[in-house]
Amino acid sequence: MTLAYPLGSKPLSLLLIAILIQPLLNGCSSMSQTDNKTASADSVLSAQDSILEATREILKSHQELEAEALLFPQPHAQSQPQTVQYDKNKVLFNNVWKRIPSLYQLSDINNKKIDTQKNWDLKHKIYIERISKRATPFLYLITDEVDKRNMPGEIILLPIIESAFKTTANSPRNASGLWQFVPATGRYFGLKQTPWYDGRRDVYKSTDAALTYLTQLNKYYKGDWLLALAAYNAGAGRVNKAIKKNRKKGKPVDYWSLDLPKETRLYIPKLLAMAKIVQYADQYDVALSPVKNQPHLKLVNIKSQIDLTVAAKISGISLAEIQTYNPAFNQWATDPNGPYHLLLPVETAARFEEKLALLSEEERIPLHRHKIHSGESLSVIAQQYHISVKALKQVNKLSSSRIRAGKYLLIPPTDDVYNIASNNNYTSSIKQLSNKRSSNKQSTVKKNTYTVRKGDSFWTIARHFNLPHKKLAAINGLSSGDTLSIGQILITKYSAQARAEEAIIYKVRHGDSLYLISKKFNVTINDLKLWNGLRNKKYLQPGQKLTVHLNNNS
Repeated sequence: MTLAYPLGSKPLSLLLIAILIQPLLNGCSSMSQTDNKTASADSVLSAQDSILEATREILKSHQELEAEALLFPQPHAQSQPQTVQYDKNKVLFNNVWKRIPSLYQLSDINNKKIDTQKNWDLKHKIYIERISKRATPFLYLITDEVDKRNMPGEIILLPIIESAFKTTANSPRNASGLWQFVPATGRYFGLKQTPWYDGRRDVYKSTDAALTYLTQLNKYYKGDWLLALAAYNAGAGRVNKAIKKNRKKGKPVDYWSLDLPKETRLYIPKLLAMAKIVQYADQYDVALSPVKNQPHLKLVNIKSQIDLTVAAKISGISLAEIQTYNPAFNQWATDPNGPYHLLLPVETAARFEEKLALLSEEERIPLHRHKIHSGESLSVIAQQYHISVKALKQVNKLSSSRIRAGKYLLIPPTDDVYNIASNNNYTSSIKQLSNKRSSNKQSTVKKNTYTVRKGDSFWTIARHFNLPHKKLAAINGLSSGDTLSIGQILITKYSAQARAEEAIIYKVRHGDSLYLISKKFNVTINDLKLWNGLRNKKYLQPGQKLTVHLNNNS
């Protein structure tokens, strides 16, 4: 164990060693050279032995005091907590929050901005405690990765500053995930981004990418972690520009002296203030949610695509938990082109792997086949099965909305499929549900659809239903310039359902996406886009207001 003392508070024993030993040893040397006639070599050696023995006693006493200070720390004022650093190789921790300070490398930095930020944070303890609960599933994973790379332990707390440990956090600059990667930087570090999967929200992959990125920045700035962290936040180009500017003026080029954006000037004080709060949480009366110092999640190789609801069933946990640990997957299943992995609780991983090995390909992705009838369109079929046109296209690998009567479409399952599904026969359960939906929705579909007749156009049909013709086309996933076919069925239900009492206004929160909101209200993503004029927009802004039309299943 090592004990680090605050500046100006070294033990008296160490000062005595420094003050007493050197003059005495110098005196012995002088005696042996100038006074050989009056003192024998034996007396010189005897004096040296006495000094060395006294030194050993002082050091022994110091070691005993050091051990006692660690085992029985003296009470001290909250404003000046005792600085104690533990040797991570000799101390075992039951709680990850207690382990983190043992990995600190920047804790000796003092600056007024850090203290100001710390005082502000301590006035918002509830917020910190809420974040600590959110961090629970992922804290050990991140701590272990930082430890393996011998990086500063303070970096473990960076997701608190970046995303408040929200795995689905999105910033106004389109940064996403715990580590807040923007799309381009994410792709550069191997974080794949498709309609199925966003690696920026993959906790395992994004953690590896973030730590790799920080390591490279630290090497670039020749071991200066503060400049590396500043570049992670603002970009190396902006930091280099500030360094160049200071050099021209003959000013220092350390982080604290640079002219950086306000966000970056506060970035490191926020991190180091949080590091102090974590280190002295007990003294500051901050109740961090305990996290056992052992693996919580295991990365499981699933080898190929799997329906997330099936994964939840065979692992014995809820779909919501699967999505909590694996927020990178945007759809009902994992990406058909990989990555083929899931993060699962350690205690369920073995059961999952055993049952996964017994699943056939059909059971991994249980799909129902729908025969296309004359006049049907993708939008009509999507409405019938309560899924989005986009999902239908993805599952069936369609590049356009054109389909042919007599052919078959594969229908992906939705959550309610598994409310009646048995563990051994998913396919029959899906057929049961499909038949139930067809009978229940038949009258509704007839009321809210129109069959195209000879001489019809988008304009004449839209006028009849009091709809803009472009909106009618958009409802059906078509363009107003597309040619209509006799017998083709068009959806017109939105004119009948857009009554004010059936609509609500939803305020977008941090971490929301069209997918999550559609799941929340059991509507399709296409509906949300249509109701809010978002046909060409992919991302939402916190505080943005969306209109949501409720139905019987919402």
